[in-house]
Amino acid sequence: MDQRFTRKERLLKRKEFQRVFDQGKVYGNDQVKIYALLNDGTVSRLGLVVGRKFGNAPRRNRFKRIFREAYRLNKSLLGVGVDIIVIPRPGLTDISLRAVEDEFKKILSQINEQLRK
Repeated sequence: MDQRFTRKERLLKRKEFQRVFDQGKVYGNDQVKIYALLNDGTVSRLGLVVGRKFGNAPRRNRFKRIFREAYRLNKSLLGVGVDIIVIPRPGLTDISLRAVEDEFKKILSQINEQLRK
């Protein structure tokens, strides 16, 4: 299985983000908020929105790197064709790959279960 995180797997345009925000379902916990929406394609895509309230630039960039990695390692858990937007909540303190990945796996299984109905 391909483990890369290619450009096709990224939400890039404002219109794409807005569509997921407007029509998507909200998932998450006390650490992250995740919007998910089935897309018309065969590839799942990830978008990250990390505002200044979350912290300074190094902290925001670290979160994005870790979340991209968690997505890359676990994208196979998703059915094909889901757009996901991840927004960290200010209360997120443990930004380690293991902690983020554990929570992300739980949420991905919820998303897969709900969107396939």
